[in-house]
Amino acid sequence: MSIALKNVNKSFGERTVLNGFSLEFKEGKINCILGPSGCGKTTILNILAGITDCDGQVDKPEKVAYIFQNSRLLPNLTVWENVEYVLLDRPKEERERTITDLLKRVELYDRRNDFPSQLSGGMSRRVAMARAYAYNADLLLMDEPFSALDLGLKMRQLEVYNDLSSAYGKTTVFVTHDVDEALMFADTVTVLKKNGELADSFEIVQPRGERELFSEQSSQVRKRLYADLMGEPV
Repeated sequence: MSIALKNVNKSFGERTVLNGFSLEFKEGKINCILGPSGCGKTTILNILAGITDCDGQVDKPEKVAYIFQNSRLLPNLTVWENVEYVLLDRPKEERERTITDLLKRVELYDRRNDFPSQLSGGMSRRVAMARAYAYNADLLLMDEPFSALDLGLKMRQLEVYNDLSSAYGKTTVFVTHDVDEALMFADTVTVLKKNGELADSFEIVQPRGERELFSEQSSQVRKRLYADLMGEPV
């Protein structure tokens, strides 16, 4: 189905965040929205999630999964139970098979009986990823999913996510202000200006699994993204 915002307007009091904003997201792809703080990135996610209302047309599926900036794990449930929470309508054997596969992919199967308080921040994010993929949603939203991680851990998290994406393949919209996250993680990138207007939108041709952070191809894409953010011609 079509996933798109068409001529959307959204204000918070006197502050206009989106003004006649339109954007279509590619089905089956990882769609990134890149831009500075305050440009409306999270507002767009919240509109797609149905959390925030707006004027204009919003085309989206009914079932949406959302990975927030904080993991939002249920503190009284174990790692296993947090993932199982979104699978309680499924047969037991299917639940066990799905949870086992996901926890192994995020490298936390051995921590399945731990509680969130026993996990590091990076581990908690991986549990949140596993739970989002367990939920049978047609659209996955991710709000700054790798923020506050050092480069080494961020790259490892990206590898884990790419494996999940290849195995479970959901249409994804994620937002970030980090150029390298967009570069390594996205199939398509839309760059927003500070005022929420579109600066650029394009598809990264090289497959995600083949990209290297400091290759010549990546350097060219990075140059374009920085130029877009700074309002300079490439």
